[in-house]
Amino acid sequence: MSDPTDVKGPRDLRTRDFATATLDMAERSEDDLVPNRSYPSNLLWRMTGALDAADAPARVLDLGPTSNENIQFWARRGFDVSCYDLFAHETRRLGSLEITPLTLSNDTLRRQRLPFEDGSYSAICSWNVLSRLPFVLARQFARECHRLLCRSGLMHAVFLDADGRLDTRRQYQIVDRQSLQVTSAAVPRRLPTNWVDAEIRLMLSRFAACEIVAAPSYTREVLAQRAPIIPTAR
Repeated sequence: MSDPTDVKGPRDLRTRDFATATLDMAERSEDDLVPNRSYPSNLLWRMTGALDAADAPARVLDLGPTSNENIQFWARRGFDVSCYDLFAHETRRLGSLEITPLTLSNDTLRRQRLPFEDGSYSAICSWNVLSRLPFVLARQFARECHRLLCRSGLMHAVFLDADGRLDTRRQYQIVDRQSLQVTSAAVPRRLPTNWVDAEIRLMLSRFAACEIVAAPSYTREVLAQRAPIIPTAR
């Protein structure tokens, strides 16, 4: 009997299309304390395998911090790329404001939007951005990501899972369709960053499917999918 993981199914997050085995949290070693390295990304592989530039809208949104290599990776595959440095925008907006219930009130949060049209992207990349924002603000922008994705659209998000470390500013560069290169810089943190899986799932609760895996260099990767269009029976 053939292995069902070898069968390429429909564009659905539940389809197993693995390039590498999922790394278990217990497999992390002391070598992971050195953050500057490349590693195989199971979820990046699954996203690149699922996306096809022949399917509209064939656009990718990079929420930063991006790199020319990441832009070129998607451009070579036939996608148009938009870049929006979310953390930089929010840092300028918040400035030196103290994070309080008033600055993060519901009315204030609802006004925070990404400047793009509904359903205008096939995929979104978020490189350790959402985890650097206050939870309620990150949840608002996760909802915005859901709004921007087309049906069956995918979001790949990276979370730094290493509370107590200084290297919170990470640069993730796509090496190839299944590998990431990570480099870091020591940047003081205003907020804790090691969210539990339940918090991440709550933040992404509007998505139809969400998978979270541990990765090297104390990285946690997420692949979320907007609900696909289900054909109606005739």
